[in-house]
Formats: sequence, C-alpha cells, structure tokens
Amino acid sequence: MSDLITIFTNRLYAEWLPSFCDAPHRNYSTAGFKENYINKLSEYDANWFMRAVDIGLVSESKGSFVAPQSKAKEQIFWEGEKAKSPRPITLWMEPIITIGALARLHEEFGWPKANLGAQSKTWAFDLVCYDSISNEESLVCEVKKHRKEIEVLLRYMNEHCARDPKMVEPENDKERNAYRKVQGVRNSWPSVFWALGPQGEGQVFQIKRESGSQRFSLATTNEDALKYQKA
Repeated sequence: MSDLITIFTNRLYAEWLPSFCDAPHRNYSTAGFKENYINKLSEYDANWFMRAVDIGLVSESKGSFVAPQSKAKEQIFWEGEKAKSPRPITLWMEPIITIGALARLHEEFGWPKANLGAQSKTWAFDLVCYDSISNEESLVCEVKKHRKEIEVLLRYMNEHCARDPKMVEPENDKERNAYRKVQGVRNSWPSVFWALGPQGEGQVFQIKRESGSQRFSLATTNEDALKYQKA
C-alpha cells in the first residue's frame, strides 16, 4: 500500500467512516466497511480528495461533504443491504473523484472556492462552476468511475445533442442518463462540458450551440478550457 493510500485509509477510519456511521439517522457499525474497495482507489484521486478537505473547499458533517455552491450533499460511502448485519459499507468512487476535481479546479485552474459546487440545481451534473457575475452555470462536469463509461456517455450525448429534444426519454438506462446530460446543457447553456474519470482521465469540450435551436455539438478541446476566466 502506497504512502498516500495509507494516509487516506488512516483518515478514513479516524475521521470519515465514524462520522458517517455514527450519524443518528444511520447508527451503523464501522465493522461493516469493506476495506478491499480501497484497492480500487488511485493515489491521484486520494490525494486530490484529501486536498479538497484540507484546504477547506468542502466541509464535512455526519459523513456528508458540501462545497460552497453545492446543491446537494455528497457522501463517499455506499450502503449495502439493510437486512445484513453489520450493514455492508463500501467506498463510492465517483464522489471521491468529484470532490478531488473541485480542488483541482481551484488550485490548478484558478476557480474561486465560492464558485464551485457538487451537483447542479437540476441534478444533471456531478460538479458545476458558476460564473462570478451572472451566477449561471459556466462549466459542468460528469464523473464516471471507468473510462468505458465515459465512452458510452459521450457516444449517446453526441447522438442526442445533434437532434431536437425528444418527447419521451430513451428507455435504455445508459442512453437515458446521457440524454439527461444533454437536457441539462439545454437548461443552462454552459460554455464547457468536462467528462471526467479516475486518475484525471477524461475529455474537455466546448459547447457549440446551433443558432436558434436546441441542437449543439461537443467540440473537443484541451484542459486550458477549464481555466477560470476573470470578468
């Protein structure tokens, strides 16, 4: 086990797991935690997650993490079957990546802490950067735990963004999830979409709206597009 993962594991047992389990609405035993799930966490994501905590970008209470512009609380543990005792608890990768990405946006790309939040107003996106003047969504991010999930998401998004909105959502779960991201873009028209996976893997896109319509394209760009633009 690497030094960073050891530090993360020690903090998990000392800070975040007891806080999560001891919350009055849970009252779980920490013995239910499945430590082997930590093996799936990269040093990269562990490091950025801890950085977000240590610089005060997110505050934690009863196992939930909140950033200044968060529209919902994030938890880094997944609760298993209620009937089992102790209740199984595993590490939830997407929120860890999301919280770490907030720290990256602040420290690498210059976004003020006050502009950053997890979960959008409509729950369409995992992470949002808000414009300083209008307080509208400027950059939106969807987090996936595997690269293949990103590929599927982008394939369906590219299909649906080039068409007018549907009357009925797609039946296929993965296609429906991607369609909701497309609709999320149409609700707020951010400038940048970031599809992010583990270890910083992902793709950044400029959102190019077709004039006078609800159609748009995702134009591939680089991480420079993630930089905060002062007014």
